[in-house]
Amino acid sequence: MCLMGNSLYKQGRRKEYYICSQLKELGFNIVFRSAGSHSCIDIVAIDTTTKVIKLIQCKRTIKENMNYVNEQLKDKLINENKYINGLYNVVFDVM
Repeated sequence: MCLMGNSLYKQGRRKEYYICSQLKELGFNIVFRSAGSHSCIDIVAIDTTTKVIKLIQCKRTIKENMNYVNEQLKDKLINENKYINGLYNVVFDVM
């Protein structure tokens, strides 16, 4: 049972690394993952040129008919980070 959990973690981690590399290719100059945090944000990416901050929750699989965004949590994160929105465009995403 532990091996399966470890395997799922590795799959998720692999996807996070892949998304980080894609974000760097898109021009985000600060990209890091929140390893093992169990929070709603797995990756933070900042493009200081375009003033965009992406807060990303990664899912191993994405199904079109499922809603992955907890609207209450999203509203809470937006309210907590309002002060940033005057300087940066903060984007919450699920990938």
